[in-house]
Amino acid sequence: MRVRAADGEGPQASGEGLQASAEGALVFDRPQGAPTPPEGGGTRVFRPGLRSGIAVAAVAVLVAGGVTYLVRDGGKGGGHGDAPGAEAADKVFAVPAALYDGHQQTITAVAVHGDTAVTVGSETVDAPRGQILVSSDGGKAWSTAKVKDEGGTGQDVPEVVAAGDRAWAALGRGPGGVAVWTSADGRTWTHRAPGTGAFNAGDQVTGVAATSAGFAAVGTNQGAAVLWTSPDGVAWQRQQAGLQGKPVSIAASGATLVVRNDKGDLWRSADGGRTWARAEVPQSDGSYGPVVALTAGPGGFFAAREGRRTGGSSKNPKKRALAVFFRSSDGVGWTRSSTIDRRTYSSLAALGGSDAGLAALTPLSDGRVAAQRSKDGVNWESVERLGTDQGREAGAAAALPQGVLLAGHQNSGAYLAAPGARHGDIDLLSIPGAVTPDRTIRRLVSGNGVTLAVGSGAGEAAVWTTRDGKAWTRAGGTGLTGPGVQRLAGAAFGPKGWVAAGRSAAKPLLLTSADANAWNPVAGPSGDDGELAGAAYGQAGYVVVGSTGKAPIAWRSDDLAQWTAGSGDLQDGKMHDVAAVTKGYVAVGERNGAPAVWTSDDGAKWTSGQAPQAQGPLTRVVARGDTLVATGAGNAVAVSSDAGRTWRAQTVQASALVASVATPKGFVLAGTPAGTDDVALWSSPDGAAWRMTRPRGARLAGDGSQRLTGLAALGQGLVATGMDGDTPTLWRTALP
Repeated sequence: MRVRAADGEGPQASGEGLQASAEGALVFDRPQGAPTPPEGGGTRVFRPGLRSGIAVAAVAVLVAGGVTYLVRDGGKGGGHGDAPGAEAADKVFAVPAALYDGHQQTITAVAVHGDTAVTVGSETVDAPRGQILVSSDGGKAWSTAKVKDEGGTGQDVPEVVAAGDRAWAALGRGPGGVAVWTSADGRTWTHRAPGTGAFNAGDQVTGVAATSAGFAAVGTNQGAAVLWTSPDGVAWQRQQAGLQGKPVSIAASGATLVVRNDKGDLWRSADGGRTWARAEVPQSDGSYGPVVALTAGPGGFFAAREGRRTGGSSKNPKKRALAVFFRSSDGVGWTRSSTIDRRTYSSLAALGGSDAGLAALTPLSDGRVAAQRSKDGVNWESVERLGTDQGREAGAAAALPQGVLLAGHQNSGAYLAAPGARHGDIDLLSIPGAVTPDRTIRRLVSGNGVTLAVGSGAGEAAVWTTRDGKAWTRAGGTGLTGPGVQRLAGAAFGPKGWVAAGRSAAKPLLLTSADANAWNPVAGPSGDDGELAGAAYGQAGYVVVGSTGKAPIAWRSDDLAQWTAGSGDLQDGKMHDVAAVTKGYVAVGERNGAPAVWTSDDGAKWTSGQAPQAQGPLTRVVARGDTLVATGAGNAVAVSSDAGRTWRAQTVQASALVASVATPKGFVLAGTPAGTDDVALWSSPDGAAWRMTRPRGARLAGDGSQRLTGLAALGQGLVATGMDGDTPTLWRTALP
């Protein structure tokens, strides 16, 4: 099972928020993170008692530059019997949990039914990951929902959610398009395959609601309105929605649907979306402009408009703002139901409905936000006035049996509170599994008898080193910390020492070290935004590559101190990796989403080369002499035997290839065999023909999902990083 959640901002299923609010990386305990504060700064928030332990099946030894972790059982099963296998590595690469560690985290939608409350949200670093949080006691205690994976991808994220009498449903997006989750009780969810026919490329779901017949969702495709209906949230049917404008949200009462579009107009259907008619909501009590919110609650539908009222004397009139609410039992006839008229009222930020009533969030002119609740849409009670310090901003709300559930974001991450049900903000760090350490291993690199694991930890650049694959030491130095978020993506060794490349906030990050234990920053030739993704050492010196987002970056150095920018065919595209050949360098990447190759004799002047006939970008390249092997999206393998001048592409029986290495015997690739969730290696002496090996051991095969994500040659064998479900792993094995 995998636990997931959602990114981006989107309308709510049962109400509306009105305020805008490297491939192949091994991710260790990917966390919920926080949006990067302005200017890349920020304070990382830690909680005592949630820090990772120092060692597991290990001995900790203090050494210069850090702590060495000795893996005791040598990767021979990790406590899973006598079968050779991988070792759990969550404590080997130990970092503390933090609310702010470089991840972008939001909660995008909430839903309540009875005592069960659910939030869907997202956190994104190098790739998005979804998560669903649930409370079974009216918002007092929270946990991460269990999600059984029966389809979709690991990057799918739910964005909208709805609760019905018989089931729950959440819809979102991912690399494959629309993604679907269902639940019978809101506590245990199933991530479904979206099926065929219902969802097309380019679909974007903007709202979902529970109906008496199941569920209905709305969205767009190339600007046209689309409606989906389902009896159970699993099987969906698609139809064009005959309404004007782009659907923003949907509400349902019984079998009747009402949709609000991007112009603030309401459209109604009483026959499952086959026919639509404009729903006319009157103006009253000083209301003006379009409908700004729509939801469903006890008694039917509720809509809201902004309003203004004039008071004071004729000589000194005073205007003040208010919210005006309207209700309808059938979506046809609408009447004024109530107002929120406070002296300090500023605007309506969110309106959400549930079987318990309505919840409204109204920013006040004094800087606070009023959370208000109504059982019937007629009488409103003030629940609490909330502060907006630390950047708190809530855009989703729903009524709880007691109090209000609200969600949004703040400077240190997602913001969740349940005023009236419990006191204070809900601390996500106190919810098991909601916030886990930022631990990413982007690559394993060997040189000078040392193997490096480079990536990040707690939002900072991180390097771990080993000489035998057993004892790992986390490196130090001034280059591995700083304001904003740091990530390392590659490294290379040469006569002058080590270079590591990545990004710091939005800038390229370039670090050097004489011994791999202490790392110092070095200035590049340009201060432009961008990131570095690969590094190599060859006969002409050190080279690092990356991109500005629009054009490649290629820098070279003889001594690791002075760096110069490359020239030549560097006007467009992205470089993702680089390798040294006998007399020069070869970089791979993409141009307009297609494979791209560049070559250089000296690392200074670059020429676009002939790219292999493959699908998608090339993300990794390794070299053995003048023979190169490049991999990218899917199962394509590109091979060049002439230093990158010509290429031939082939495929292997894999659903993904995520790591590669050149060894004394040839080449080894790591990935996932097609149709499985297990580990596989592909080996070849020259790249022409590949032999697949399926290791059978603990944390390499069996129940759940296992995969390898990093490879390096170590002596006469291999060391690999990987994942067993959500547990990071280390594996040492002989060369295949």
